[in-house]
Amino acid sequence: MIDTHCHIDLHDDPIGIARRIEESQIECVAVTMLPSHYRMALPHIKKFDQLHASLGMHPLRITEGVKETEAFMAFSQSCDFIGEVGLDFSREGNATRETQISVLKKILDSLRGGKFVSVHSRGAALETLAIFDDGNVGPVCFHYFTGGLEVATAAANKGHYFSFNCRMLNGRNKGLLDSIPKDRVLVESEGMSRPLLKL
Repeated sequence: MIDTHCHIDLHDDPIGIARRIEESQIECVAVTMLPSHYRMALPHIKKFDQLHASLGMHPLRITEGVKETEAFMAFSQSCDFIGEVGLDFSREGNATRETQISVLKKILDSLRGGKFVSVHSRGAALETLAIFDDGNVGPVCFHYFTGGLEVATAAANKGHYFSFNCRMLNGRNKGLLDSIPKDRVLVESEGMSRPLLKL
């Protein structure tokens, strides 16, 4: 089994969680929120065969992230996993939307080359998809997608993937899961409070 999106570094005991994941034989993409977080995590994650460090530029941390753009592009040359990156136009992220767009467009070239890319798109699914399409980047994986069936169908038709966690298995997200082609569906834990190994 592969957990495509887990915030191991947000746990109280990330090394303990990493050991449990390793013992459970679960492949895990350990996403980060900033290049500086990736830098800190990398030497620890390298000790585990089942874990893959993922270079992040989270839209809700973009005020800090904009100062780390060059570091992101430098790290991206030697990593196979990117995440999470994207846009967030929710109430929480709306004030920085222009900065988010600017940074995402600036790092687009760094996302090419067969990397696995985990994408955040809360409140901005259509805009996020358009940026990846215009930049000819993909396929990517839309993590915890809440953008509705129409945008999801368009993204799936373009070859993009979607990762689902246990909190998405009811309500409108359940309908989304039923509608997306099964070969476009991946599994994630999100991992902040309930790692996949507990499911």
